[in-house]
Amino acid sequence: MHDVLPQILDGTWRTSAQAKAAERERIAEDEPKARKQALKEQIRGKFREAEEIEDWKTALAAIKKGVALYPDNLSFRQAHVHLLIHKMHDMQTGLPALRQLIRDAINTNYEVMLHVAFFELFDPAYDYSKFPSVERFAMGKELSEHILALSRLKDDYSKAWSYRMVAAYYHASGNKDRAVELLELALKSLDGPKPISEVLKDGFLADLLQTLANYKGEKVTAMFVWLRRR
Repeated sequence: MHDVLPQILDGTWRTSAQAKAAERERIAEDEPKARKQALKEQIRGKFREAEEIEDWKTALAAIKKGVALYPDNLSFRQAHVHLLIHKMHDMQTGLPALRQLIRDAINTNYEVMLHVAFFELFDPAYDYSKFPSVERFAMGKELSEHILALSRLKDDYSKAWSYRMVAAYYHASGNKDRAVELLELALKSLDGPKPISEVLKDGFLADLLQTLANYKGEKVTAMFVWLRRR
């Protein structure tokens, strides 16, 4: 700075040899990052195009390249698992990929990865008729127990979200009492001492009440939601 600052102040730094050398060095450092990002976008683009026309073979080739080049990229790994299991119904290849995703999520306690893996197993938007039930619920049990164990260390809203999520496993596996219990715990967590944004709380509360009513075979009304908030 002793040498550079006077040049910056008098306007000669930008045209100096030092500035040009620094710019060349910056470009040299940024180029690999730019190439890496461009390749990722190229892979994503090819995958999306193939997925739109349901060309699963081309989509699989693209996403496998992404996973091979960037094994720590969660979006590539999720797309790979989702494509194999929910689009191609290739359980022979898809289940080991999902098991490894779950194992890595548990070993690293990477919350986003835990949630991604869980929703590959219990998202109501997906059809699980071709998913082996024994495998699905075994993986779900392991994931659910780990998520609940981690929830003890979280704030009230995060606990409530964990309870809401894991309730889906228990409901799907036939343990409706436990599913309802977890949803009730989620509702209590929203009333904890730590304040939660009203917008965030209202949306989540409505979802909890609707899900609870669904699990109990009841109806939830707007008035009930309003009363529960009071």
